[in-house]
Amino acid sequence: MICPSCGSQLPDGTDFCPNCGSVIPADMANEASAKPAFNVNDAIFNGSSNNTYSTPTVPAKSSSIGSSGTIVGIIIAVIIIAMLGIYLGMNAKYMGTYKFDSIVYTYDGQEYKYTATDAGMTGDEFKLSVGLFNRITVIEEGNKATGKVKFNGDTVEISDSQGTIKGKYDKNEKTISISLSELMEYASSSDLSASDRQILMMYDDIVIIFKK
Repeated sequence: MICPSCGSQLPDGTDFCPNCGSVIPADMANEASAKPAFNVNDAIFNGSSNNTYSTPTVPAKSSSIGSSGTIVGIIIAVIIIAMLGIYLGMNAKYMGTYKFDSIVYTYDGQEYKYTATDAGMTGDEFKLSVGLFNRITVIEEGNKATGKVKFNGDTVEISDSQGTIKGKYDKNEKTISISLSELMEYASSSDLSASDRQILMMYDDIVIIFKK
């Protein structure tokens, strides 16, 4: 504390100045003794101090990686769903079951049609089932074979490990037509006997029609 009369530096709580003999006012002595001295060692090494200054708290920087990753994931999911929707929209018209409808055969220049009803068939005995991702299942008298199918305008290709059969697709009638020539190329010698092949070759053309 400082003497108000001579300005000498005095110890805190002094009642009178030893230099000039002036009496130190009681309020100055009490105020000085009530306020503890600033301790540098405590402030630096112990993290405590009697001073009124406090280090401002710096708010933690929030990371945006998590939120950005979530947004990217949502965007990718939306794109996948949209692309799947486009794919289904484009291929939904082809998907479904195509039942055996009829056989149109040409003999000696004359065309004949033999329907499933003529043969007493419902169409369930021989059918093609087109599903997702160009998968096709051929069902014949309970026997199943699977493969891939590709529609391109008015053409259709059915393939498996043995080979590929090409046919025609009628979008208005929703039919798949396969000619005998294609079947003969696809069929192996074990599928048809020599006599069967000879009989079939008597016709100018034979077309099997499946209708959805």
